[in-house]
Amino acid sequence: MIADKLSLANQVIEKLQEVEDPELLVDVVNLGLIYGVDITEDGCCTVTMTLTTMGCHLSDYLDQQIKAAVCQVPGITEAAVKLVWYPVWSPARLSASAKAALGISGQEQPAPAAAKKLDTRTPIKTLADRYPSFVDDMAAIGFDRIKQPGMLQTVGRVMNLRLGCQAMGFDLEEVKQQLQAKGYQVQD
Repeated sequence: MIADKLSLANQVIEKLQEVEDPELLVDVVNLGLIYGVDITEDGCCTVTMTLTTMGCHLSDYLDQQIKAAVCQVPGITEAAVKLVWYPVWSPARLSASAKAALGISGQEQPAPAAAKKLDTRTPIKTLADRYPSFVDDMAAIGFDRIKQPGMLQTVGRVMNLRLGCQAMGFDLEEVKQQLQAKGYQVQD
């Protein structure tokens, strides 16, 4: 059942990539506006999102476009949009392709000075929120799907390093060594 919900969530994210902000001409996923996709057993989908600014005049337009796109996914019976203001949107949420489309140069954030502690059972989304370089570090190891738009918001909330290695066919011990070389303190 979890695999079916993840598959549906991924299909929803793909559809959301077709919904563009008409002013910026970049889709809502790559703009970093989508914070989550929740799907109930009966096919009701709630998209949690934010806007670049409070009072954005595109709120109603994006709400309608998102609902229409989500309802195109087979298995989705109803769509709702939940607008949130936390965490606050910032340009740091833009994907690399959105930054390129908008002419924004990407600047890497320096790694935190404190030790990066990683438990292999912690959800990947939690680790990515805690350590800004985690997504890039995982992609460098070979977990390139982690950089797909929306992947952290859907799969990353339930997937941990152990399950990810198993699903991707990676040796957990080898991945742990590579993460340790990148400055993580890995524990089971």
